[in-house]
Amino acid sequence: MDIEKEIMNSNIEYKLIAYDKQVFENEDIIETFKEADKLQIKRYLVKKDEEYIAILDYGMSSPRHQKPWLSLLALHKKYQGLGYAKNIYITYEELMKDQQVDCIQIAVHSTNEKALKFWTSLGFIKFNERTYESKVIFSFEKKLS
Repeated sequence: MDIEKEIMNSNIEYKLIAYDKQVFENEDIIETFKEADKLQIKRYLVKKDEEYIAILDYGMSSPRHQKPWLSLLALHKKYQGLGYAKNIYITYEELMKDQQVDCIQIAVHSTNEKALKFWTSLGFIKFNERTYESKVIFSFEKKLS
């Protein structure tokens, strides 16, 4: 729990956009565990050497479209801009290809400009827009070949 809290709390901009919070407490992390369990999401902590640097969550059947989806890729702030997020994503994509997955979906808050730029640079294409909890969310998909 402490590792996840540290990674999430290093990303103040994201927490404000997604959760309207600056700081995650233990109960916030517990809520993410409960939601992950309910949605059958696999949750991984990613290490660089001996330090945890990221959280990766994914499911094989999204609640809205019943397709494989990446629900979270949160990289510790001090590792951002160094290529780690891209490498983590590429590893995840290879895992999905090995499982004969033909597409991956993600959802991105419309105001998260950094994430929108990142995901489109990796080949994700917007296919839907909706409002959830008073926030505009874009759905993206990437076809795997």
